[in-house]
Amino acid sequence: MKDHEMFRLAAFAMFCVLVAGCGGEPTPEIMAGVDGCASCGMVIDRVNEAAGWIEGGDFVPFCSPGCVLAEYDALRKSGQAPPEAVFFADYRDGTFSPAVETAFLLTDHVPTVMNARVICFNSVAAAGNMRKHEDEIVTDWTGYRVLRGEPDTVIETVFGPGGMVPEVVMANKGDIVLWRARSEGLEEDVTWAIKGYPEVEPAIVAATGAEIELRFMATRPGAGFPIEDASGGEPLGMIKVSGAHTADEAAQ
Repeated sequence: MKDHEMFRLAAFAMFCVLVAGCGGEPTPEIMAGVDGCASCGMVIDRVNEAAGWIEGGDFVPFCSPGCVLAEYDALRKSGQAPPEAVFFADYRDGTFSPAVETAFLLTDHVPTVMNARVICFNSVAAAGNMRKHEDEIVTDWTGYRVLRGEPDTVIETVFGPGGMVPEVVMANKGDIVLWRARSEGLEEDVTWAIKGYPEVEPAIVAATGAEIELRFMATRPGAGFPIEDASGGEPLGMIKVSGAHTADEAAQ
């Protein structure tokens, strides 16, 4: 092969590499002290608490998980599809990981940017090692959205000798539900659970009447999920979750 032909082949190969590189996803990267938060506008100086997402081929930076969650919720509530490629910086070294690979430590014991009260890690083990207090919670992206996101539905009920009032409550599939419950006229505490939602931990309503809060995501639709006394299975009320069961049903 002649020299000029080898040169042409080498040049063509380099061109292919450059084209392939240009077609890839942008790299999550933030320049401390220069880039600003797309939500609050604050200059980002603590990259290890930053976050961002891919939109229109660009990486959009946020100063904290709290700001990215607020904007994510705003898009979702407006009917727009939030970006799927969301990233969070590891608290230890500032390297970015996708949301689905991130472990979130919810804490009131570590000073955080914008008082987000959360720090992120690229592994559950690392988040667990950082956990020092009983009230700190290690969770995933869905759990962070449920526990710290803006609720779509707020339910308020009273548990008494006759059961739950109102007897039937409503939610929509995909809702982040905030459930406030208290007792009235009970002689002892009642532990209740949502049958059909085993991932939602049973809640305890104290006989003192103190209000409690329960958060969960209504992931499954149904004409009626019983609210049961966890100790004996006695029905206390019901929650109905409206929405499509399948993608085909949703498209109709």
